[in-house]
Amino acid sequence: MAVGPRPNCFLAALLAALAFAAPAVAQHRQHQPVQTTPNNDLWLTNAVSVEYQIDPQWSFHLNTELKIDRDISRLRTLEVRPGFEYAFSPNWAAAAGYVQYQRYPAQLRTLRGPFQDLLYRNHFGKIAFAGRLRGEELFFENTALLVRTRVLAGIRIPIGESPWEFAFSDEIYINLKVDGTGREAGLRQNKTYVGFGRPITEHLKMSAGYELDTYEQYGTFRNVHQIRLGLAYRLN
Repeated sequence: MAVGPRPNCFLAALLAALAFAAPAVAQHRQHQPVQTTPNNDLWLTNAVSVEYQIDPQWSFHLNTELKIDRDISRLRTLEVRPGFEYAFSPNWAAAAGYVQYQRYPAQLRTLRGPFQDLLYRNHFGKIAFAGRLRGEELFFENTALLVRTRVLAGIRIPIGESPWEFAFSDEIYINLKVDGTGREAGLRQNKTYVGFGRPITEHLKMSAGYELDTYEQYGTFRNVHQIRLGLAYRLN
């Protein structure tokens, strides 16, 4: 199917999302000394994803997330995750690619490396279920290596006859190799999300919700409250 001018529409949406996500006050504060994230901090996360179907089995995906912390006042992280997915059955797929977590201010360490996904998708009546097992090997700029596994399960439920749907998911993070990273091995993080979404056009979908991120830092468990806004665009 010819795409025509649709990429231009997506580019405009992406630029608008990024501009909305980075207020001037975040730019003003990004050179201040870095401090430990306060407990119960409020973040804003803007997520934009692009999908291109290469053929019935292969597809390309580009996922980005821009995070603003300190009660939505300071630019924190830009995550960029390109990858390819291969569907080897109607319900199962595998994916692999590269991810980079760029921290701000720019002098903070950046994490980058490969990732691998095993994906399961199915429908039980009108309820859509998705599961994901993800492996990440993240290299620090000081040559330290973090190897971790992430396990996610989620559902989407239509709301009556409306175009809206309710979404719920939970994801756990398990650190496997932490040498030189200053982190500890084991189950160290959990993210729980509730939200709503709906299609805007045939190719564009929006979502909004709340995510509770509970993680261990220096032996203390902390909570981060995230407002998540998302755009998902299919190029074909």
